[in-house]
Order: sequence, then C-alpha cells, then structure tokens
Amino acid sequence: MSLNFGPFQVDVDTGRVVLSGQAVQWGDKASQLFTLLVEKSPGTISKEEIFDKVWQGRVVTENSLYKTISKLRKELKPHHMEIESVFGEGYRIVADSSDEASSTGHGATNQPVYRYGFIALLLISLPVLWFGFQYIKQQQLVTNMKQLQQVLAVTKQAFISQINRRNELGELLNQRFELRKEDSWEKRFYQLYDEMNEQELFLCQQTRAYTEGPLFENNQIALNLLEDNPEMVEALPLAQDLMAHLSIWLNKYHKVFKHSEKMCLLYVGVEDGAKYPSDFDSQLDQWIEKNQ
Repeated sequence: MSLNFGPFQVDVDTGRVVLSGQAVQWGDKASQLFTLLVEKSPGTISKEEIFDKVWQGRVVTENSLYKTISKLRKELKPHHMEIESVFGEGYRIVADSSDEASSTGHGATNQPVYRYGFIALLLISLPVLWFGFQYIKQQQLVTNMKQLQQVLAVTKQAFISQINRRNELGELLNQRFELRKEDSWEKRFYQLYDEMNEQELFLCQQTRAYTEGPLFENNQIALNLLEDNPEMVEALPLAQDLMAHLSIWLNKYHKVFKHSEKMCLLYVGVEDGAKYPSDFDSQLDQWIEKNQ
C-alpha cells in the first residue's frame, strides 16, 4: 500500500520513502520510523510499538530511538514537518499545509469585491493564526520541559541507588585497606580493583552498571533535548551550566570510562570546572508549575 504525505510517497509494505522520484537516503531505521508515523497520522504511536516494529524486538536503549528521531526531525524540517513528543503517549508527525485560494470572477465589478473581502478575512485571521501558533509552540515547550523533568528524576534515583552501592563497597574496602580521605571515590576503587575479593568485585560491578545504564542513557537524552530545543535553554538560565556538565560527563564516559573495567564510578564536579548546577531542578520545577 502506498501513501502520500506532503511531498513524500511512502510504501507501507517495504518502508521505502520517495521524494521527487528518488528514494531518500535517511537510513533504514529513520525511513521505517517515518513510515510508521505517516501510517498512524494524525494519531500517535507509542515508544513500545516503535521498538517492536522498527527494531523488531532487539534490545536497544531509548537513546537509539532519540537519535533516530533527532535525525528525522532535521531531514523533515526543510519540508515544514515536525515530529511531536506527546507526553505519556508517544510521538506523532504533523505537517503545515496551505491551499492557495482561487476564484473565477463573474464580471469586473465582482472581482474587487472578492479581493477586498479576501484581504479583510486575511487580516482578521492572521492574529488568530499567530496566537494559535504561539499556543501550540508553548504547549510543545511544556511537553519538552516535562520530559526533561522526568529524565532528570530517573537520573537522580539511579544516582542515589549507586551511592548506596558505593558506600557499601567503601565500607568493605576500608576494613582491609587504609583509604586516604583526599582521594576521590573513583581513584580509590580504581587503585584497589586488582585486590578486590569476590564480594567487593560484585559490588563494584553493580556500581558500574548504574553508570553504563540509566546514568549514561538519561544524561544523553537530557543533553539531546537541550541541544535540539534552544527555547528551553533560553527559558532556564542554568541550562547552559547543565549542558556543560553533561557534555564533559559524556565525553569522559566515551573516552575513559567504557575503556576501563577498573572504573566503578564516573563523576564530573568542581575539579572538572563543570559541576552539576544544584538549583537547576528547582528552576525547572518552578517553570513547569508556572507555565503548564
């Protein structure tokens, strides 16, 4: 079955997307996701259904989905199309459309009347359309803010759970070794990794799992949200500080952490010149409370 959506032709059965007679070069995942969104339009499609039909049951992180959506948004932007995040439901595709008005005059006297009437209607409609556009734009901003709030809440809970594992491991090591107060937790665990017993190694791997899983995934999603939505950065004065912190954290993760199994933890703080802005969460909560 073939569908037309804006300037695109979509083969629902194969997931092939054609623009101006040529197949798009977006990659398989982006083309399949676009096909699903068009097939569901104007409704929404859940993340679970996207994972099931695009990744076909493979275990992937939400970051894979977010990267695909980000790529697709950039490809669709020149065609006045947008992929909207619908909080609690999933995603949907929307496109601006306009039909050129045309009419056939019945005599010279009727044409000016129609023209002036059309201009008057246009002048009346423009403010309504402008306010409608601003309302939709504001609602999308609120949706993005709530998504960021949710992502940071998951990150915070994972961080607290990791601290519990860290302290438990620290207590065990302190019974067998002298831990220097001036050393960071990263340095302590790294230096003693080769001397850890089975129980200590188990706690070390548990601690590491929080970094590899929810902390990495949600830090990436949070940074992508802020980078793709500059209006969020403008609305939250501490967003620039958060972006600097997340950028350094992710760079350290890719360049150092994932290449060393001896690292149980990954911290970015004052010594890196980009500590987590402690007041950002309350700033975000206040913005949502005021604008939702």
